[in-house]
Amino acid sequence: MLKSKTFVKKTRSGGVMKVVREHYLRDDIWCGCETCTECKQDSTVLQRDACIESSLCSYPHYLVPDTNVVLHQIDVLEDPVIRNVIILQTVLQEVRHRSAPVYKRLKDIIHEQGRHFYTFTNEHHRYQ
Repeated sequence: MLKSKTFVKKTRSGGVMKVVREHYLRDDIWCGCETCTECKQDSTVLQRDACIESSLCSYPHYLVPDTNVVLHQIDVLEDPVIRNVIILQTVLQEVRHRSAPVYKRLKDIIHEQGRHFYTFTNEHHRYQ
């Protein structure tokens, strides 16, 4: 699916220029969850029944942190108790632009298989 944004911009010489930005949206990006019945994925990253040691939320759940949480609370995300976390692509890009050390720490967490961190490409997903 193609999504376009069109707007008019004034140039330096005083003329008017039409700008068209095309953004391709895909419907074949999988969510990474074991319980999803709509996605045709072969391997999943997120667990169905996670062993979560929390008194605040006793049922299985997923965490979706925003950029500020990742930037300011990366120590909490590095704790081995935190599992089943969905990192949005836009959050990952923003963290990369703002802080290289935090970005490296986050990438190291994502690459640990036992932690079940999943990067979701929300920028190109059709149902955003």
